Amino acid sequence: MPTTRRSLIKRLSPEADNPREKKKAKDGLTSIKTEPKKPLTPIISNVQIPRSPCKWSKLEASGFNEETTNSEDEEEDEFDLEARRQKNLQDNAEIFSNLGFQEAKVQLQMSSTKYKPKSATKKVKAPKSPQAPKRRSMRLQRIDPEGQPLPELPVEEPPVDEHARKPSGPINMMDALHTGNSVEDHSLLMSRLEDVKGEAKTVDSRSVTEFTKALNKLTLRADRVAKVVPDRIFSLAIHPTEDKMLVMAGDKWGKLGFWDVVQDKGSDTDGIIVYQPHSRPINDLHVSPYNNLHVVSCSYDGTSRCCDLQKSVFDEVYATDEDDDNLLKNFDFLSADTIVYSQQDGTVALVDRRTPGTEAEHVYVVHPRSLRTVSVHPVARHLIVTASTDCTAKIWDIRNLKSGGKSNKWLDQIGHSKNVYSAYFSPLSGKYILTTSLDATLNVVECNDSGKLGKRKVIKHNNHVGRWLTPFRAAWHPAREDVFVVGSMERPRRIQVFDCGGNILRNLSDPETLGSVCSLNVFHPTQNILVGGNSSGRVHVFM
Repeated sequence: MPTTRRSLIKRLSPEADNPREKKKAKDGLTSIKTEPKKPLTPIISNVQIPRSPCKWSKLEASGFNEETTNSEDEEEDEFDLEARRQKNLQDNAEIFSNLGFQEAKVQLQMSSTKYKPKSATKKVKAPKSPQAPKRRSMRLQRIDPEGQPLPELPVEEPPVDEHARKPSGPINMMDALHTGNSVEDHSLLMSRLEDVKGEAKTVDSRSVTEFTKALNKLTLRADRVAKVVPDRIFSLAIHPTEDKMLVMAGDKWGKLGFWDVVQDKGSDTDGIIVYQPHSRPINDLHVSPYNNLHVVSCSYDGTSRCCDLQKSVFDEVYATDEDDDNLLKNFDFLSADTIVYSQQDGTVALVDRRTPGTEAEHVYVVHPRSLRTVSVHPVARHLIVTASTDCTAKIWDIRNLKSGGKSNKWLDQIGHSKNVYSAYFSPLSGKYILTTSLDATLNVVECNDSGKLGKRKVIKHNNHVGRWLTPFRAAWHPAREDVFVVGSMERPRRIQVFDCGGNILRNLSDPETLGSVCSLNVFHPTQNILVGGNSSGRVHVFM
């Protein structure tokens, strides 16, 4: 049987089995008296609550001792613990009743009055007085001091783009003549080019020493400096013919200038004629290696045109969506009919001239940022190298590129710490790649026919041209694998010729006739001639 509280008291109490002690315990309990009732006073905080004798104190008064033990007799006792508990509850209730809490609560409720919310009185709005008319100046009323109305203002026309793209389709060269040039000038140029023949691609087999000796013979005269285009030169080319010394330059606002450097005796013209086939910078310019009467150009206006010197027309080769404002940076020839373009949005566009229209056959994503140049390997025609503002030049196999905005995998890359202005394969075998970067270096990197890179030669060179000059783009000699030319920021102003080992072969300068930075420079492919162009539209010919 589980031990209960009642049985525990019986076992521990010595009076449990003694009738006399039981009687004494009862007499002791009855002898405990509560304090007499006190009258209710209004200040109940001064009432002291008498302590009621608890049941355990009553047990102590009756002689309960915890240290004593009793026998384990379980029979019922007259001493009923439950009766004591009920007695204590009744005594406590009487004490609280004597304190008068309930009466105080009733009195408090009777003395307080319930708050009745008052309905808000509506304010009567005063009637609005009629407002006096606002004063307006005569200028706003468009009246003169005499009260007569002024004439209506002219309707402002929406702003017109001063350099809007030329209309699509072919443009007649005579219609594209720039201001200051006449039809007679155009006819004279065409007559001079009738017998022009292109020369086959040749190889300069001279040693570097012999080439340097010939280079040292180049000089610059005042009559070989001319302003070919009105604005800053963005592209420069030499016609490969040996019959004429014909230089071409593209400027900032889409003008293409031709200069016949060597004039016939008694000629009354300067040999310069300017056309405007584009509306924005002509950033690249080449004579087609497959047809020397085709001069191909590309522009920031998103179009590429072919100047057909035989038909006297500018044919449209390629045009991007005008709403995209996607600039064309440069191009290179894959074949006689196929051209690959580098674009501002980080893509290269493959254009086949045999297909109708001016859209690209394929557009490949190759860089996350804008491109600067693209160059085709002269032997392995499926390899291209691209230079980008993401600080890299990457090699690609064009056969493995995927169009439709998909990412592509490059074969190898040349890393720089800043933007790469240009990257070109060497013109004969593609053994080297020449890069120009904003990190103040020129790099010559070996490359095999599988697109893998080898040794790298880094040449320190100041390429910080500033905002108002065309960036440097080091260019190979078109008939050699080991010589290239680049502009210079050093004083006195000069044009520098390097070999692949980083050695300067010649500083071409002339304190009297060369007083500016020639950002772009090109060699004649077969003759000992070097041409440089500056940012004011002037061309310098070293012969």
